[in-house]
Amino acid sequence: MFANCIPLSDFHLFAEGGEASWEYVAANIDDYHRMSNNCFKMHFRMSRPVFESISTIVKDHLIAKRRLQRERTDFNDIMLMVIWLLATPDSFRSVALRFGVVPSILYYFYIYIIEALRELSAKYISWPKEEERAVIKQTFERATGFPGVIGCIDCTHVYITAPVLDAQQYVNRHHTYSINVQAVVDNNLLVRQLHVGEAGSVNDARVFRKSNLYGDLLHRPLGAIRNVDEHLVGDGAYTVTDFMMKPFQNNGVLTNRQKQFNKSLSQCRVRVENAFALAKAKWRRLKFMHARNPRNVVDHIAACFVLHNMIMTHGEPVIDEEALARPIRRNQVLGNENFNLDEGDNIADDDQQLQAAAEVRGEEKRLMIMNDVLPNVEGEEEEEQEEDF
Repeated sequence: MFANCIPLSDFHLFAEGGEASWEYVAANIDDYHRMSNNCFKMHFRMSRPVFESISTIVKDHLIAKRRLQRERTDFNDIMLMVIWLLATPDSFRSVALRFGVVPSILYYFYIYIIEALRELSAKYISWPKEEERAVIKQTFERATGFPGVIGCIDCTHVYITAPVLDAQQYVNRHHTYSINVQAVVDNNLLVRQLHVGEAGSVNDARVFRKSNLYGDLLHRPLGAIRNVDEHLVGDGAYTVTDFMMKPFQNNGVLTNRQKQFNKSLSQCRVRVENAFALAKAKWRRLKFMHARNPRNVVDHIAACFVLHNMIMTHGEPVIDEEALARPIRRNQVLGNENFNLDEGDNIADDDQQLQAAAEVRGEEKRLMIMNDVLPNVEGEEEEEQEEDF
């Protein structure tokens, strides 16, 4: 199938005493293709038409890259195997048995497909153009009252087994091994920027400053990737700048205006948490990966978020404006968290003046939004409401 692919009939692995220890179990992959659409979607996390579209896109990409020369195994079957791996915590051995292949061949397919999906990230994970940003910020403002939001930013940890090299760098604040993943999502929970590969010991603020997005926001002129009234929203781990709004720290004496600011901002920012929850619910291996090679982990994570976007792009949205407007729970309102901030760390000398000026403008913008844009809510907060999303 792939360049330099070894036919299944020529694969002699798992030999013990001259006899092969792996025995094939009859598996009719056509049964998966004949499943009802609802059953197929339950197992493969997408409808059959969307699966077929994605399979065609990946196949065409591999052909264009000259990595698919002849198709000895039906490509749709290969995609079924790999998506099953991404969607479940099953071992390679058990998935190989389910699909009637040798585990080593399954691993070979898996590496090629996640690499191809990661390469497609440039097409399917892209920063919104000006027209798109206008729609995003207008939708957020209608739903929450908070102006200028073009994306919600946060990080999530993907827990892994200890890497072979530099394992201590991957130990996070919970004393487990992980990779810290940064994402920016829009009002549709579409991932607009993804930064993967930082070790678990790197906190969210440093991940942001190490990402290309931070450099672009700091250096590129207004109008290139944002306008003067546009910004991201994040939690208290980030620094207030004219391109990043964050909540006021709740020291027990917040004014009603500050509380309203935090509530409106949080109603936007929680959507990045929704996106992470959806991705980990669909692609269960994101919860924990038995992987010793960080490069494969990075490709795997990127592949999952590319699939997240591809599914929505091909007609399966997960949230609408009505859901955006639904009040969040009281414990989702930001401001009460304690972060170990290292604001000045990892900022190049040439960038410090730009950062300082952006912070001054950010404080001014935050006060302007609080005092002049958001409504002044007097008295007690509304009763806590549960969110169905």
